Amino acid sequence: MEFPKPSEHHKVLDRLVGEWLYVTSSAVEGYDPEDPLKRWTEKVRSIGGLWVVAEGQGGMGDDTATMVMTLGYDPRVGHYVGSWIGSMMDKFWIYRGWLEDDGQTLVLEAEGPGMQDPSRTEIYRDTIHFIDDDRRTFSGSIRKPDGSFHTFMTSEAKRIG
Repeated sequence: MEFPKPSEHHKVLDRLVGEWLYVTSSAVEGYDPEDPLKRWTEKVRSIGGLWVVAEGQGGMGDDTATMVMTLGYDPRVGHYVGSWIGSMMDKFWIYRGWLEDDGQTLVLEAEGPGMQDPSRTEIYRDTIHFIDDDRRTFSGSIRKPDGSFHTFMTSEAKRIG
């Protein structure tokens, strides 16, 4: 059996590999990247050039939260695939995504419990935008009834390693 070779789709994910510091975040009140009890960091590693695993942690109120995201590209289905888990919730999120035509914006969608009514299912969209090789933004949005998306959190990360 021959191992698959990374494609151009997989190489987009290589841009995530490294260590990151979130320099801004609207998700955590009073976010301060200089405060070790509040700052969020992320380490992203490649698995065979086909997958990336991102492990992040940071302060959320009086607690430290941890999250793990996996991303890859499945050529059989023609889109990015992945998952997200976090210590702050009991939902296993499954991503389906695509790269926008600008080549800088990776869009990941998942279904999950509604923010206002957890018994309802909503469509969420996480967007990673590469500003350059050492800076990127992340935003989380939820689909509104009219089909547009409302952004409920944003952050910016810079490469520190």
